[in-house]
Amino acid sequence: MEEFFRKVYNYRIFGKKAGESMKQLRHKRYWQTGALSGAISAVVYMIHVIMGGILWNGYSHIRQTISELTGNGAPDAEMLRVFTIGYGILAVIFSIIVYVLFRKYQVHRIAQFGAILLLIMHIASLIGYSLFPLEQGGEVLTFGNFMHLAITATVVIATVGAMFAIGYGLWLTKDFRAIGLFTLACAIVIVLAGIATPIVFNREMPFAGLVERVIIFTLQLWTFVLSLYLYRLPQIVDMDVKRRGLIEVFKER
Repeated sequence: MEEFFRKVYNYRIFGKKAGESMKQLRHKRYWQTGALSGAISAVVYMIHVIMGGILWNGYSHIRQTISELTGNGAPDAEMLRVFTIGYGILAVIFSIIVYVLFRKYQVHRIAQFGAILLLIMHIASLIGYSLFPLEQGGEVLTFGNFMHLAITATVVIATVGAMFAIGYGLWLTKDFRAIGLFTLACAIVIVLAGIATPIVFNREMPFAGLVERVIIFTLQLWTFVLSLYLYRLPQIVDMDVKRRGLIEVFKER
């Protein structure tokens, strides 16, 4: 009889813990699924660039900047702004999820700070570029173009700061070092391309669009990779639970 009650007690305790564990896993899956917003945002952004170049007869991806596609007076600008707004909203959502998941997985606080910078960057980009699109191809320094350039400077500084902070914080965190090194490599590429940007503009070299695309496409590549990496994390946890069993996991706790 005593053995029977012991089994019932153990079943209730471990059964309750197992239920709580599965609930936690489902909660994690919601956040991990949301992390795919980053990959989707990167795809949406690339579609807007490719489509804009196709629709604008004579547009050069090498000479012209991406901002010109949605600038005032650009052909199909209104349609393309739908894509950029959608991209901006998805990017803001992704930034929030990155911060939440970094906290959940106890990633180093430096990376958490970088996630906050990433959120600031995407909010500034979404609101700022919507309010102040490029005018006349950026050739005339109007108030709108001045604000556009000021927002761009803010976005670039926040982007570089965010990526270096996230990369270094991930590198300091066990099991996140590979994605940390990848992040740092992308940050270095962006910095080098950023240094080349004023040189290209000051010397009026016909490569403004190319240099800008190195910066932005590197950011989109990093966003896509990090998004998939964060999405894969709960699958690794599920495999670990199935391999060892719930009771073994609880005993370790």
